[in-house]
Amino acid sequence: MHVAICDDNVADRKHLERLLSRESDKRAGTPNILYVDSYGEKMHFLANPLKYNLIFMDMSSEPGIVEFILEHLDEMGYHAPLILYSDKIDYTKIPNLPDYVVHAKKPYIPDPLPDFLALGDANVVGHVISVNVHTNSVVSSIPKYMIMYAVEENNTCTLYLTDGTSMKVEEKIEELRQIFEPFEEFERVNTKSIVNFKYVTAVMPISVMMQDSKEFKISLLRYREYKWLKQEIDEQN
Repeated sequence: MHVAICDDNVADRKHLERLLSRESDKRAGTPNILYVDSYGEKMHFLANPLKYNLIFMDMSSEPGIVEFILEHLDEMGYHAPLILYSDKIDYTKIPNLPDYVVHAKKPYIPDPLPDFLALGDANVVGHVISVNVHTNSVVSSIPKYMIMYAVEENNTCTLYLTDGTSMKVEEKIEELRQIFEPFEEFERVNTKSIVNFKYVTAVMPISVMMQDSKEFKISLLRYREYKWLKQEIDEQN
């Protein structure tokens, strides 16, 4: 989940970063870890706000700055939860706030964060991209974030999922490659394997290692390519 902190008080901003880091640590080993960006001024944040599933905000250094930000978010079509923390300014008195605004009061404390993060999780689920595969002649929609890798063995392909389960599909590896082609995190690393680089933990000269310690052989000639791909995927997240 992508989270933004918009707070022009440096000490408060750093404090919330620490609290969210602890919440992210609790999610280790799941696909639901937090990717947090912090902003102390409005224009850097407004460069790409639609990537966020949840925003924490208290901006009070300029009169009307929050109203300015909310107006621009509405124009851009933003709709994910935004937690508006009152402190020097009582934001509950701003009229006609969007429905996605949730009110809270400073200081930032740990207790309400799980409930606020649950709102962000719901936003993520509401925008899940799925891929369609065939199992027993029935079409199944699998959230792409759940697919860790695909392997073809004995002319049968199996998808290995982030929850530890697997499923056999009727598609061959080349057909799966075409299905995954629109998504840059998926790469066919050898003739029998496609991996999701979001779940690659190490890229080595002759192999890549996954979160579950599974290793896939790669060509030494593509080592640098895969190193760059992993770096790009991590930076996007």
